[in-house]
Amino acid sequence: MPRKIDVPEPEEELQFIDIHCHLPFPRRKNDQLPSDREQYENFFKLGGQYLITSTIDIHTLNLTLNFMKNHKNNFGFTCGWAPQTVTFTPKNKYNLEWQKWIDFALNNSEKYLGIGEIGLDFHHAKTLDKRNSQVDVFMQILELTKDLDKPYILHVRNAAEHEFDRQNPKHRYNKRDGANKEILRILKEFNINPKKVLWHCFSGPEEYGRTLPGQGFTLSVPSSAYGFDRWRKVTRFSPIESLVTETDSYYQHPYKRGPINVPSNVRYSVAAIAFSHKVSQKLVSEKTIQKAKQFFNL
Repeated sequence: MPRKIDVPEPEEELQFIDIHCHLPFPRRKNDQLPSDREQYENFFKLGGQYLITSTIDIHTLNLTLNFMKNHKNNFGFTCGWAPQTVTFTPKNKYNLEWQKWIDFALNNSEKYLGIGEIGLDFHHAKTLDKRNSQVDVFMQILELTKDLDKPYILHVRNAAEHEFDRQNPKHRYNKRDGANKEILRILKEFNINPKKVLWHCFSGPEEYGRTLPGQGFTLSVPSSAYGFDRWRKVTRFSPIESLVTETDSYYQHPYKRGPINVPSNVRYSVAAIAFSHKVSQKLVSEKTIQKAKQFFNL
């Protein structure tokens, strides 16, 4: 899909950090992506300073641990149990896989950089019972891990109006910011320090891009903000000092749709922030690298 807004290309010799990708990840048949090794090497050749991958379940955790046996240089991971995992894991496998994941998270905190992605996804969970299941698991994770002193990486996706649960039309989840409000309520209940919380692939609503940084939260701008205004505008009034950059690859390509993104495209996130904030790409590079290092204690 071609770009409709003339955002300048990323400048040469930019430096950058991808704080959230999925490398390695289960590959689709006949995909056209470079190998995992090539993606890793190209990232650093083009100016990458540090690469952070996010696991979402026990399977991607094991893939990552195996990949790291031969790829350790400036590469780390976050340990996550994503809301999609809660919704889509078969019931006959869920308890065993959950127990393996939580056992690793609690007993190997020195091996990973943060806990995530975790959170709520009311797009994939379209009914009240499935949404409540995600809420329950999110609260369990906070309860079990709050003493580990690790930062949290959130996946927060609100339900679009056509995804409201029609069987429970007056429920608080059926709001354009229903997932946001529920996340904030739970974080407050567990007394989680906002300075230890990052909203990955932040998608708004726009007013939250203004208010969350003031509370101490960090927001991550995906590479898709380069070519898709809806991803760019939600953080256009956020202080640069509160922003970091990511690709969420294989997804969130800078200007195309589909699972075809790679970590080195995080430089397009730098270009998008520079465009929306009317500052230099070099300044954005410096500020987002500084923030990523501080947040993840790199």
